[in-house]
Amino acid sequence: MPKKIEFVAKTATSEDPKYRLTELNTHGPTVKGWQSAKNCQYPQEIVIQLRQKCYLNKIQILSHQHMIASKVEFYSSKEEADDNIEWEYIGYVTLTSNESTEFKSRELKSANLPKIGAYFLKLNLCENHKNPLNTYNQVSIIALNVIGFELDITENTEENELNEIEKLNEILNNPEYVSPYDDLAFEMYVSHEIAQIIKRMEIKKYLAVINERFEYAIKLKNAMLKLRTAGEKLGKYELEKRHAIELEDYERASRKKVQIEQFRNELFEEFNIDELLETNDQICLKNDECFDPSSASDNCKNLLSPTMIARRSSSPNQMHTSQVASSPLHLARYQSPKTGSPCTGSPIMNRGSLRRRNKSAGAIVKSTYEMYEEKPLPALRHSQTNEFLRECQADPVDYKNSKLTEREKKQANLPILVFGTDIVEKFYSKHYSDKEEGLNQLKSELLQYDNTKMHTANKTARAAVFLLHRALRDKVFTVYNLANEVIRMFFVQFVPGRVLPAEVSRSVDKLLPELLTKSGDTSARIHHMAVHTILTMADVKSVRDLHIIPVHLSRPVSSSTHPRLALSRAEMVEQLILNHGISTDKQSGLTCRTLSEFGSSGLHHPAEAVRKVSERILVLVYKVNPRMVRKQLPPDDDITRRNLLYRQLFHEFDNIDMQRKRELLERNRVIQQCPNGIISPEPKEPIRNEISKCISTGNIEHIINNDKSNKNYSLSKSQSGGNININNGTRQEAESSSSASGVSSPTYSSQQNHTERHCIFCNQPEKVILLTCNSMNSHYWRHCPMLVRCKYCSQVVEVATLTEHLLMECEQTDRFMQCTQCTEAVNKEKYHVEHLRECVELPEGFTRCPLCHKNLESNDLCWKNHFMGLNLCQKNTRVKSSTPKQVTIQV
Repeated sequence: MPKKIEFVAKTATSEDPKYRLTELNTHGPTVKGWQSAKNCQYPQEIVIQLRQKCYLNKIQILSHQHMIASKVEFYSSKEEADDNIEWEYIGYVTLTSNESTEFKSRELKSANLPKIGAYFLKLNLCENHKNPLNTYNQVSIIALNVIGFELDITENTEENELNEIEKLNEILNNPEYVSPYDDLAFEMYVSHEIAQIIKRMEIKKYLAVINERFEYAIKLKNAMLKLRTAGEKLGKYELEKRHAIELEDYERASRKKVQIEQFRNELFEEFNIDELLETNDQICLKNDECFDPSSASDNCKNLLSPTMIARRSSSPNQMHTSQVASSPLHLARYQSPKTGSPCTGSPIMNRGSLRRRNKSAGAIVKSTYEMYEEKPLPALRHSQTNEFLRECQADPVDYKNSKLTEREKKQANLPILVFGTDIVEKFYSKHYSDKEEGLNQLKSELLQYDNTKMHTANKTARAAVFLLHRALRDKVFTVYNLANEVIRMFFVQFVPGRVLPAEVSRSVDKLLPELLTKSGDTSARIHHMAVHTILTMADVKSVRDLHIIPVHLSRPVSSSTHPRLALSRAEMVEQLILNHGISTDKQSGLTCRTLSEFGSSGLHHPAEAVRKVSERILVLVYKVNPRMVRKQLPPDDDITRRNLLYRQLFHEFDNIDMQRKRELLERNRVIQQCPNGIISPEPKEPIRNEISKCISTGNIEHIINNDKSNKNYSLSKSQSGGNININNGTRQEAESSSSASGVSSPTYSSQQNHTERHCIFCNQPEKVILLTCNSMNSHYWRHCPMLVRCKYCSQVVEVATLTEHLLMECEQTDRFMQCTQCTEAVNKEKYHVEHLRECVELPEGFTRCPLCHKNLESNDLCWKNHFMGLNLCQKNTRVKSSTPKQVTIQV
């Protein structure tokens, strides 16, 4: 049977003066462990010598919480001499970086080994994991354990012990069995004295089974389980005593010593250790008496009950909590002697209980089948008999509110202080009727709030939000519905004029994520209720001034966002635009830029309903800022309009632009008809025929020429292709963003002949183009110097966008990649062979011609000057066939 092998730590490459290598020779709660020297070199070696030759079965390492080696390698040797040892490689284990636990827990690593004979064992600790707590790059091992078979048992073993081991092997009959009390997880957290007693009891238990003393075996088994819990508590007391000594708090150390002695004496007296172990080698007849589990459990409760602990304890700061680690280990967190707050600083302070248990919950009661009442199932209510109804009437269910545990009391400390324990217990109850009653009481408390008799409004708001957040997560719809009602009442009636903005912000941040999650629920009533609550909160002035809700809602949605959640967000954003309007405040979350980005992201969502709402949002924003919306969308050309969604969207934009033109022309007509250019406050609604007549170019020319004596009005088309503005005393012209098949808008310089068309790319008049071409389409396809035909897909594109076309739109776009230096589209096959040799980095503020590879200063006229100015592009074949002509652009 494998057992714990005693060893002695012989040498180490380095050690910290406060944490020496000899700490590895013993196990217990107060062991500090070994640490390497500061800023040491790696790997660090540790050599241990076993008590005698043995076959290794398992090696256990308890690592430090933040001084963690990345890898530990194992070597063994069968030689008995210390000099010139030849090592045999066994293997290695890796240790985690412990970031997930915030460097508060320790990792227990157990490595099962093949059957290898060894007398020496060497550990190589590789470089440590980097973290901010390990400033000197050290590694540390808190404890080390070796389990295996001894080769020669008779050398150092007494005859009585040998007989017990032989008998133990007979009853176990399992050579792979390892006692759980030899495990490092047991020895590091149980008092050393209690651990030795438990190990002796284990052997006594198996011997009692051999001799068929089953009542004695039952008593030993129960005593071992309870002694383990008591040993952990005793180990904590010893740890606290040592910590008090290090802080030179000798008064507290003295109290701890008295407490340990008193607890130990009561423990021995309660369990009758000497009598139970039969130390006099005589059978005690009392141990074979019938076992009474009720009396034993009562004794254990009396020994480990909170009242007994309080009676033994002389100071109030002696309650401990355990924190669960990622491995089977738990770390102790105990309270400081002065402040009573948890401390987790030094390695000595980070040892605690082995098992995951809520200390405040009291003793764990195991439920049995007998505890459940034998009643008919609820399904019988639909049967032909009334047995279920009669039984329910005869034996009504009477339940009480569940009392709060210590953990729940700590969580709800503020609500208990503000509203009382009764209301909070109803929120923590498992019955929905109690929760509804608690919500109604909370609602009445908020409505009847009086700052002279109750706590401050901020404290009351924080306590109420804690309870409402818990009720909001309830699965019963009636509780959820009532929680939403109280939330709306809280923000509409309680918050205004009472709660400070910082606390309002905290309340919204607490409740909004849960409401947003519920807004994407599959149930329609849950979804609508959450949306209604969010919009009600957003309408409250104190919440609206903080701009929290619009910022959260108007974040761009991705294609992976759930359709229901994306749709609810889009609908709420649309409603906020209709209710509050579009703001110019950059922090509001409802600016044109933010809404345009949100709408354009929604256009790419796979759900059609989300795309439709996003389209409506873009139309609303376009009425305010067309240029910003056009900037977020692809160019308005024939290729883009092939997409049905963009075609409909651009059609809506065209209607808005046309309506603006009509309104502007009607305004100009009214100005001309009014004396002295003064507009009457309520002009008559224009007739449709009159508006269409005013759109004609003759009327525009008549309006402009007749009003030169008073004011000069010029019609200009904005870069968005839609706005027509009135500019007093100035002339303005903007480029058109129409497609190649569209007609450019007339400028001020060409108002003498408004019926003449121009090329929207090279700006040449149609009468000049028709001298060399049959039509405007022929000019676009063959002669326009600003366009070029793609060699790979035969599509005509602008030279300025040829690089983007090859990278994104071309049929053979997979053949191209973008160079990071010159930003050109380069054939992947020629990139490393030819391009890198000749590539020249593009200077900042310049763009590069994809035809002649010449750097052009990045401005609005650089491409027209390059293809139609004095220094023509030599690689553009259309420039050679066309007549070079300098185009003058009026600004």
